[in-house]
Amino acid sequence: MAKLATPIIGLILAAALPAAARAQTVDREAQADRAAAAHSTFRCQDGQNLSARFASRDARLYAIVDSGDGPHALAIVPWTGGPARMIWSDGQRTLTWSPGVQLMWMDGATHRMCGGGMHHH
Repeated sequence: MAKLATPIIGLILAAALPAAARAQTVDREAQADRAAAAHSTFRCQDGQNLSARFASRDARLYAIVDSGDGPHALAIVPWTGGPARMIWSDGQRTLTWSPGVQLMWMDGATHRMCGGGMHHH
């Protein structure tokens, strides 16, 4: 009986291993698709694009924003009341989200309004 069981186990493993490899490939592709979907590009009124993706680190929500000069990680700022909005900042640059997918980007003298009907993935 043991002699018969060994080839059967070998056949089962031979059939299962390619399926497991395919499942890992599909998982990696799904992760890549989720990562791409998590990255959005917004058209701004000045014709420039603003790219953003969001991540969680150390129990804080971050916006990783690229306005054309490289990515900047901005931590979420606690809400202080008033109109509904979310603000991320690193002390120099600020990203503010308002309802209707309106984004305001401020970096020193640079001020851009982005989003709304101009949002693209």
